[in-house]
Amino acid sequence: MKKLAFLISTLMVVSLAANAQFLRFGVKGGVSSSTVKIDRTTFSTVGDAQSFVVEQGNSKLGLHLGLFGRIQILGFYVQPEFLFTQSKGEVILTDVTNQASPVKSLREQKFNKFDIPVMVGWKFGPARLGLGPVASFVLSEKDGLKDKLADITDQTVKSNFNGATFGYQIGAGLDILKFATLDIKYEGNLSKLGEGVNIAGKPYKFDQRNPQWIFSLGIFF
Repeated sequence: MKKLAFLISTLMVVSLAANAQFLRFGVKGGVSSSTVKIDRTTFSTVGDAQSFVVEQGNSKLGLHLGLFGRIQILGFYVQPEFLFTQSKGEVILTDVTNQASPVKSLREQKFNKFDIPVMVGWKFGPARLGLGPVASFVLSEKDGLKDKLADITDQTVKSNFNGATFGYQIGAGLDILKFATLDIKYEGNLSKLGEGVNIAGKPYKFDQRNPQWIFSLGIFF
């Protein structure tokens, strides 16, 4: 019995070793279609001197580039990624101080981030399905909304962006001849990217998030 158990254990270890591909690394890059998600919000400055409406605009094209790794045992895989990401979105700002003739502007918000997604899933032949968490760290931002508000209010305006956010990714992939991989993923947000603006030291709250569709190509070393 002990010999049989040892034989079965040995066969299992050999089988796992034969099917495992540890520490495979590669480079990957691609594009994304991202939005700055904002619920339509109306706010007024100190003393109701000026009134504004802020809302979500169109999606914008972004880029990402970095490294990835993959651990695979049988049909199960784990794929961490380390990416420099540039995501964008459009915000619509409408000055409704004069209700008879509101003035609308389209402003772009751009974020340079370091993203760490970890995809976990199953591989079926060359195809894959996976999901997992993603942590994002904002390196810098260019806020067209803040700049426009500073322009028209003639006040100091500060953006309230968070330095780190957390979300999730879900997607599918296709491996090509064991040296390349294609991925399409959707990234949703579990925490806020931004919480509004401060105008002349007074906070004006609105929820900002940055969901995106991600298309990428990876090449294994």
